[in-house]
Amino acid sequence: MMNMIHKTLAVAGLTLAGLLIPNPAEAHFIWLEPVTSDDGTTTVQVYFGEDASPDDPAYLSRVKDMQLSQVSNDAEPQPLQLTLTEEALATGPVEHAGTSLFIASHDLGVMNRGDAVFGLRYYAKTGPAITSDVWEKTLTSDDLRLDIAPRFEGGRVMVKVSFDGKAVEGAQVVASGPGMDDFEGQTTSDGVASFEIADPGLYSIRARQIENSPGEQDGQRYEAVRHYTSVAVAIPQEAPIEEKTTVIARTLPDLPQPVTSFGGAICEGALYVYGGHTGDAHSYSMAEQSNQLWRIELDGGVWEAIAEGPHLQGLALVTHGGKLYRIGGFTAKNAEGEDHSLWSQDSVASFDPKTGEWTELPPLPEPRSSHDAAVVGDTIYVAGGWTLAGEAENVWHDTAWAMDLSKDTLEWKPLPSVPFCRRAVAVAAHQDKLYVIGGMQEEGGPTTKTAIFDPAQGTWSEGPDLAAVPEPKEADSENGESRGRGGMPEGINGFGASAFATNGRLYVSTIKGTLQRLSEDGQSWEIVSRTPTARFFHRLLPVDAHHLLVVGGANMATGKFEQVEVLRID
Repeated sequence: MMNMIHKTLAVAGLTLAGLLIPNPAEAHFIWLEPVTSDDGTTTVQVYFGEDASPDDPAYLSRVKDMQLSQVSNDAEPQPLQLTLTEEALATGPVEHAGTSLFIASHDLGVMNRGDAVFGLRYYAKTGPAITSDVWEKTLTSDDLRLDIAPRFEGGRVMVKVSFDGKAVEGAQVVASGPGMDDFEGQTTSDGVASFEIADPGLYSIRARQIENSPGEQDGQRYEAVRHYTSVAVAIPQEAPIEEKTTVIARTLPDLPQPVTSFGGAICEGALYVYGGHTGDAHSYSMAEQSNQLWRIELDGGVWEAIAEGPHLQGLALVTHGGKLYRIGGFTAKNAEGEDHSLWSQDSVASFDPKTGEWTELPPLPEPRSSHDAAVVGDTIYVAGGWTLAGEAENVWHDTAWAMDLSKDTLEWKPLPSVPFCRRAVAVAAHQDKLYVIGGMQEEGGPTTKTAIFDPAQGTWSEGPDLAAVPEPKEADSENGESRGRGGMPEGINGFGASAFATNGRLYVSTIKGTLQRLSEDGQSWEIVSRTPTARFFHRLLPVDAHHLLVVGGANMATGKFEQVEVLRID
């Protein structure tokens, strides 16, 4: 009976969409879905209903004149022709469907609902599975006034809603999918809403934005314009985390020489590598320590040796204000084959790429190596490490230091009450705080603990441990210590790790080959995926909001790495 009423209204030329809008259970919206047939050809199907599924085909005549286009990367949208039959509204076969998005827009004119008169604008969007990078690479906000950008993260769909290219706060978002209860919520101040998926399949997501802008169309005045946009997107079965591998987006030319325990930084679009250990494992000499500063442009080029300095490994290298800052490290004073004579250094220097010159800065208050550093605001922070002094006993440091680069007179100042004593740590800046992650403890072996320093409060707090990597365990035959595969103690995942934040999230890559990310509330670490190569004493550095670079380091089984990988992060 209801379908007959709908048909009657459509035949009578009444404002069907306007009459349907008040009751969400009967609402109609434009939806697009790419459908691939058995012969491999893909067409784009148009639906006009509550979700992305076929409804009464009589409704399709109302949207047969919609504008439908195919968009690939940053190319101009290419119009597509629609054909209306008694059963469907669809395109003919389209090419490159797996690397394109399909977008539509339609103006339904002015609706008179009795209590309100408004303009009605529809937009729609679809494409390949949500895990495809096409969704990120292809800009559609210039063509869709109300746009939805979906992404998949940890079992949840994150949708960002924008209107005229700006994030919308308080936009209504409704979603449905196989096996899930319908979701309804509003976007936050950054235009984002999220929901948890249930089963794999096609998900229907829509958003609404009311534009309080009176106007006139075809002689009819309206009080506001209601914009609705929809996205139909397939969400595949998520692979178990131990089977997922981060995608290598691209590679840079191999390192001139494989190296571990070096300094690495990205500055003004170029990757810099300084110093490091080039010899065999556990063999140290001045000849096996680099004293070169290497550079390669990220957008193409070759490695260049642009400066020299002291032979160092176990140092830190950070960047600020277009300059590099080299901090500490140790020098092997012995020749190759001689007894080791290892000496931590207190030297600190800056390098200006514009002049190609090193400038000595105030030295550290004590010699230090096997530490790390990060810049929070204008201040360099140094934490972790120990002092090697030849045959003297190694001194583990329970101190950390800060130097404010904005001051006219540079000096190192101590951080209060450092709550740890460990080396081989990863240090990173995130949300105006300093994170000291993992390392080797003076007592207790390797650890996955996190310590957080808040410069504004001058206080330390304990953060979450790195996530454990699922794997069978076996007891050590000598001391009964719990060990993972390959005889590694459980805490080894924090030893020789590297960390950096990008796009508002903090990441760590570990010796066991996991890429971990701090949760948005900062209460836990989550394993994002496996890394293509499992490394330690390497550097993880940010390229942009969606890519991290991994350079140098080694693997206990395979040795040092020459490959430089740019990893895509979702």
